[in-house]
Amino acid sequence: MAPALVPLAPATNVAFLAIFGIFVVAMVVLAVLVVVWAVRHDVAGRKAWRERQQSRSEQSPPPPRATP
Repeated sequence: MAPALVPLAPATNVAFLAIFGIFVVAMVVLAVLVVVWAVRHDVAGRKAWRERQQSRSEQSPPPPRATP
């Protein structure tokens, strides 16, 4: 019974390699998209944080502390 499956082995290997290759490419593309998305949001967040810090520093300084 095993000899009947032998001709299918190369076709099965090719099909597996094709599907696995597509899977690997899809995972790499998704990883790149996630990294690009994260970097863009990080840059926007840092910019907003810097603007908040600058606006706080431009406000009037806090009153001096009273020493006991």
